[in-house]
Amino acid sequence: MSKLAMLGGTPVFSGGRPLEDPWPVTHAEDAAAVQRVFEKGQFVGIHHPEVEALEAEYAAFVGTRHALALGSGTASLHAAVAAAGCQPGDEVIVPALTFLASASAILHHLGIPVFVDIDPRTFNLDPQRVEEAITPRTRAILAVDLHGLPADYEALHAIARRHHLVVIADAAHAMGAVYRGRNVGSLGDINGTSIMPAKQLPTCGEGGLFSTDRDEYLNRASMVRMFGEIVRKGQPRAYNAYTLGWNYRMNPIQAAYARSQLKRLPENAATFSANGRRLAEGMRQLAGLVPPHIPEGSTHVYHMFRFRLDPQAAGLDVPAGRLARAVEEAMEAEGLPLRFYQNTPVPGQAMFQLREGFGGGVPWTLPGANPRRYDLEEYPVTLDVLEATRCIGRAGTSGPNYFGRPATIDLYLEGFRKLWEHLPDLARHARRLDYQPPWSNPAPSTRGEWDVLTPSTPG
Repeated sequence: MSKLAMLGGTPVFSGGRPLEDPWPVTHAEDAAAVQRVFEKGQFVGIHHPEVEALEAEYAAFVGTRHALALGSGTASLHAAVAAAGCQPGDEVIVPALTFLASASAILHHLGIPVFVDIDPRTFNLDPQRVEEAITPRTRAILAVDLHGLPADYEALHAIARRHHLVVIADAAHAMGAVYRGRNVGSLGDINGTSIMPAKQLPTCGEGGLFSTDRDEYLNRASMVRMFGEIVRKGQPRAYNAYTLGWNYRMNPIQAAYARSQLKRLPENAATFSANGRRLAEGMRQLAGLVPPHIPEGSTHVYHMFRFRLDPQAAGLDVPAGRLARAVEEAMEAEGLPLRFYQNTPVPGQAMFQLREGFGGGVPWTLPGANPRRYDLEEYPVTLDVLEATRCIGRAGTSGPNYFGRPATIDLYLEGFRKLWEHLPDLARHARRLDYQPPWSNPAPSTRGEWDVLTPSTPG
């Protein structure tokens, strides 16, 4: 092949068609589903026919007795934390590598996130670290099916049974994936997921789905969704709140669109999985490129395709972080972008470093709560993963934009093969980089630093 594009060669991909496919794809039946709502003229209601139908169809698809439609994935996780019986100051274990909502949903209910490190191969919760983190205040384990791969639920449920805990599953990345014959969305005692447009199961806006087999979890979540009230179909609304609740209702337009998309989820998930395998098989031919690990009995739907750089396996005397950065820059020049997905462990974000939740240190300063501090050195695997890995695609996109067709996968493989034909050039570039780890711009660590960023007066 020609020399690397960043050194003056011809890029592998230089246009002709957009690299990213549009997502979600709106078919005629999706538009017709939305039009049904407009024709009927009813645009709100937890007992709206479209909302109830989505709940029934989703529960049947994932294999649970109950489902609730909510206004966002974060709302579904907040409802899950509430349903688990989390009390102020209770602790919920959550992975250090995830999206913020997995942890902020715990804070929403005055719970305290306890972050644990991840498995270096699956990037999901490490069950051994989970068991070590349990205290008398632990209420639940919130597992995340990160990137599209189900967590190790057999191990997590065994831990939960030993300690009388609830397992919450955050399935936002993994709709359509399977774990030991069961669909994601049914793997926890309580499950929450996002169905916003970037996800495998999308809707035309924000949306979330909650699912469970147990009536008491459903009832608590239902009150959280609807102002703390108990609202029964066919009975007058009493306007009597039993607990603190929110307005987490789903719009029927989103419900109708999601119902239509749900019919194509198995087909779409199979396509994403097949093209992810295609990319992984090609990468395995290039020493030093390590594709995602998939344990036996699981499928992966590649909301994110995170791969590792192993310089030693590639025969290079270059630190992994430098090699990852060089590969990122070289692939960008080839027209094939790579990205970070998170550049610091979630506990490294300012809110956790400052314990700036509700003000006054709440919930960390609540009576009887453990006064948690979040030291990034407690998450060495997460730090290593963030430094030595990259994900396919550019910021603001996700797996469905890339894994819909083999032609896009083949372009990425062509790019990686080109780089691997020029490994000495890549290594020289890596050594010359002005390099710092991705989390090197630390969050404010003092109240004074925070005040500089958040002036008390407008303007």
